[in-house]
Amino acid sequence: MRPFVVLSGDAPLPAGPGDPKPLHSDLLERATIVTQQMRYFGLVARKCSFAELSPSATRAGFVLLSEDPQEKEARFRWKVGEPDFIFAVSFKDPEKVSIVAEACGDILGLVLVSHSHVVEISVEIKPWLGRDQLGPNAIRLREILLGFPAFVTTPAWAIY
Repeated sequence: MRPFVVLSGDAPLPAGPGDPKPLHSDLLERATIVTQQMRYFGLVARKCSFAELSPSATRAGFVLLSEDPQEKEARFRWKVGEPDFIFAVSFKDPEKVSIVAEACGDILGLVLVSHSHVVEISVEIKPWLGRDQLGPNAIRLREILLGFPAFVTTPAWAIY
């Protein structure tokens, strides 16, 4: 794991007209929030059943987007503002409940993957997207997340 250092006096990155870039501190805050959200779903995956997932997520501030009781899968987003991530939770294999978070907006292309039986959270870029198709802040947010404990570059298929 690489250390992550926050320098005081962060200034906005240069931006072209009509392309404002968020401050480094904004991306750090968003990374902290998604870290908490992934840890929440990881805890639910270890401690709850599929039937308890939706009520728990709703109490925690998420909105249910879709649910497939037969497949034991559900998708959620944070209820406030535009979502940074859409979370998909699958209890299809109760021994290895999966959590996949797909980024939206300016971080499009970033994917976080975790399973209930491991602590690592894989931070990946959708391999079918070209670099020019990624959100303008996807790589920056990925680098910030990789500075947090348990976030790794190892692809999910290699860990799980």
